[in-house]
Amino acid sequence: MSHNKYSCGFEEFYSKDHNLWKSAIAEFFGSLLLNIYAGAAFAQGEDIIFKAFSNGLGIYIVNVIIGKRSGGHINPAVTVAMLISRRVTIARALLYIISQCCGSILGMFMIKYLLDDIYHYSWHSYALIENISPFQGLAIEFLLGFSLLLTIFAAYDINTRNLHCVNCLAIGLCVTLGHLTFGRYTGAGMNPANVLSVAAIFGNWDFHWIYWLGPIFGGIMAAAIYVQILEISLQPKVIEAADKYRLHVFEREMLKMKSNENCT
Repeated sequence: MSHNKYSCGFEEFYSKDHNLWKSAIAEFFGSLLLNIYAGAAFAQGEDIIFKAFSNGLGIYIVNVIIGKRSGGHINPAVTVAMLISRRVTIARALLYIISQCCGSILGMFMIKYLLDDIYHYSWHSYALIENISPFQGLAIEFLLGFSLLLTIFAAYDINTRNLHCVNCLAIGLCVTLGHLTFGRYTGAGMNPANVLSVAAIFGNWDFHWIYWLGPIFGGIMAAAIYVQILEISLQPKVIEAADKYRLHVFEREMLKMKSNENCT
C-alpha cells in the first residue's frame, strides 16, 4: 500500500508546504476566469474572429497569472497528457481535473446569470454544424487537442529558454488559430472542462463525448510524439582537441604555481 501511495503521488496531499492544494486552487480560479472571459465573448454574437482572439487572450492572461504556480493546465486534456508523459502524478492530475471542471462550471454559471437578460446570441457555442458528422467532429477536436498539446510541450521544453510570457503567448495564439480555422464547425472546444460548463448550465449534451475524447486522445498522441521524437535530450558538450590541450596547459601551470608556493 505504501508503495502505491507514494508512486501515485498521494503523499502530496499531506505535504507541509501545501503545494498541491495551492496549485489546485490556482487551477480552479484560472478555469473560472477563463470561462467568464469565454462566456462574455460568446454572448456578444457570432463573429468568429472576435471569439478567436477573445479566447486566445483569455488563455494568455490566465496562464500568465497562474502558470508559475500550477503549470497553467486549465484543461483536462492538458492534464491527462502531462500525466501520460509522467510530468504530474495521478493524485495531482485527479485534483486538477476536478478543480478545472468545478471552476469552469462556476464561471459559466456566473456569466450566464450576469448577462442572461442582456445578451442572447450564442450561449450554445459548442455544437456540430449541420453538415458535420460525429466522426468529422471527433477528428477536428482530435486535431485541435493534438496541435494545442504539441505547442504546450514545445513552449515549456526544459531545453528551451523562453520567457514565461512568451510561452503563454504561444499557447494563446494556438488557441486563437484553432478557433479561426475550425470554430465554425465544432465551436473549437479543445477544453473538455469549458464544454462541460456550457452543457451543465444550458443542458446541451448533444455529442458531448466528442469534446472529451477528441482533445484528450489528441493530447495523448501529441505527448507520445513529442516525448519520443521531437524532444531534444541534453547532450554533454564534446571537448575539442584544442580545448583539451588548453585545459592540460592550464592544469600544468597551476601545478607549477602550487609547487613554487610550497618551495617558498
